[in-house]
Amino acid sequence: MKKIILCVIIVLTSLPSITFGKTQTGITSPCTEILNPVQSVTGNSRGVALIYNYKRKFRGNRTSLSVHAIHLSKPSSFGNYDGYEVLAYIPKKISWVFKLNPNTEHEETIWVGKEDEISPGYRPTHIKVLAFNTATNKSGPVVLEKRITCK
Repeated sequence: MKKIILCVIIVLTSLPSITFGKTQTGITSPCTEILNPVQSVTGNSRGVALIYNYKRKFRGNRTSLSVHAIHLSKPSSFGNYDGYEVLAYIPKKISWVFKLNPNTEHEETIWVGKEDEISPGYRPTHIKVLAFNTATNKSGPVVLEKRITCK
């Protein structure tokens, strides 16, 4: 009888901490999505977005969004542009913008970037990669895009 009571007490005390622990930290499953080219973009252009929540020692938990894009045309092929940027957003709520940095290897440029300061309660639902002019800070046409379906 004492063993049964002890087991019940252990289950009742550990069950709430398991369920509350998940909601308090805001940790959800990692999400990856393929970014596809818009209709006006030809070739093999593709990208991938990785979204996940992570724990930090200071300043609480955060959501990380990173984008990796390959086989993009030179930005100048879209007009007076010399780079790419990411626009990630939740319609009518919030948006994040960050630049993609070029990494050239074997005459192929890979464009990568990340935003690590997203509050854990938010995850973008739309991601776009746009041509960008670094001198004028002007965005150009959308090259890749995706509506995020994973939660």
